Amino acid sequence: MAILAIAALLLLLLLSFLHKTLSLFVWEPLRIQRCLRAQGVSGPSYRLLVGNFPEISAMMKAIRASPLPHVTHNIMPRVLPDYSIWSEKYGKQYLYWLGWKARLAVVDPELCKEVLFNKFGHYAKPNVPVQLQDVLVNGLITLEGEKWTQHRRVVSPAFFLNKLKGMVPTIVDLTSAMLEKWKSESACKEIDAFKEFHALAANIIAHTAFGSSYAEGKQVSLLQYQQQVLMSKLTFSVIIPGIRFVPTAMNRYRWSLMKQVTTILKGIVKQRLSRPSDAYGSDLLGLMLSALKEEGQRNLTMSLQEILDECRTFFFAGHETTSALLTWTVMLLAKYPEWQERAREEVLSLFGGSHPDADSLNHLKTVGMILQESLRLYPPVTGTYRDVTTDVKLGGISVPKGCGIFIPILPLHVDSELWGADALDFNPLRFANGVLNACKQPSAFLPFGTGPRTCVGQNFAMLEAKTVLCMVLQKFRFRLSPGYRHAPTLVLTLQAENGMQILLEPLVA
Repeated sequence: MAILAIAALLLLLLLSFLHKTLSLFVWEPLRIQRCLRAQGVSGPSYRLLVGNFPEISAMMKAIRASPLPHVTHNIMPRVLPDYSIWSEKYGKQYLYWLGWKARLAVVDPELCKEVLFNKFGHYAKPNVPVQLQDVLVNGLITLEGEKWTQHRRVVSPAFFLNKLKGMVPTIVDLTSAMLEKWKSESACKEIDAFKEFHALAANIIAHTAFGSSYAEGKQVSLLQYQQQVLMSKLTFSVIIPGIRFVPTAMNRYRWSLMKQVTTILKGIVKQRLSRPSDAYGSDLLGLMLSALKEEGQRNLTMSLQEILDECRTFFFAGHETTSALLTWTVMLLAKYPEWQERAREEVLSLFGGSHPDADSLNHLKTVGMILQESLRLYPPVTGTYRDVTTDVKLGGISVPKGCGIFIPILPLHVDSELWGADALDFNPLRFANGVLNACKQPSAFLPFGTGPRTCVGQNFAMLEAKTVLCMVLQKFRFRLSPGYRHAPTLVLTLQAENGMQILLEPLVA
């Protein structure tokens, strides 16, 4: 009897497991697919377990086999080939599959606004894919609910503009060192602007985030970049459940990088926490810890691990966004020398040969328009996701719980129905009357997101970009090298796959 009872229990457990497995991988995906197709929303069919990963991977591999034949701002077929092909075939709104997870692509600005501004929890940040968990840790970028609210309250004060202004002298000093190196090496030279700005942004975030611990901060930045390169290779690969715990060569490399990053950051944070609270410092870490101390009076606390996660978020978001913005802006000014001269005239009329100061940066209208247009054509983040937590009505579509929403930022930024017939042209004048008047629907411009989860670091990114760009314009005239090959590529952020080769000409003092 005991044996029969055990056998029955095992059979029951097996049947329960099979039921859950079939529900997760078969019945639920097919239910969502039938629901949306009945409403006229088409798309590539669901394939058991893998979804549309094989098609996406094949598209990516084919498009990345060679750079674009010339410098064009129609980069969507290379950066988002799946969206480019499927939106043409199925319409702007279509359903596709990342493994067994359904994703509804939505490009109507008003619907995007509805999703991003929702305050009722109907559209939540999805769990970070296994492939990206080493980089996109549990910081502001990925947290949800009350935990996100608590972290936002602690982190936001570090990015108030009045506090960021005090970091401009540091940005100036580090940029001056880079420009002196450029000037001393030759009278007319070629540089890889992508590598130069990537290194500069890492240097700046190391100093502004960790002050006197900047050397360790730079080391973290290098390690995190290695993590990003590794994760980008895995982004469109099918992950076997549990494989990340198997000690393969790649996993051992992953674990080594993670351990090094954690060890360095833990040392920095513990050393800072050992100080009196009034001596935490005025860098980003010090400002965050001071805010956390104040919030402690309202019983808001963060564990050491949560502080480390926010430090890693500082590096990823603050470093990658600004280096990408500077790289693509310099490329655009190199390609359009008339706009380069207009920007230089504005900078020289405002600063002459002096270093930029924080208060005067707000008076840079032309430079501001150029940066906004760069963010439009080459947004560092090309799309964002949300999970539907309950059955909802989005526009005229009933979206079932369990489906995800994909908001493709790049397609919104170059839609001719929103931006006009010149949507693929570089035209900073479209921002002459501000962002709100740049296109038919302001909610179509999303370089830093919108709504409650707008990027907390956007003031820092723009302050840094304006400062660096001003100083480059003061010292150099530049143009694209004949060797430059246009190959915008997603490595978590939009990067120049083959580098950004620029020819420099020092200006006569």
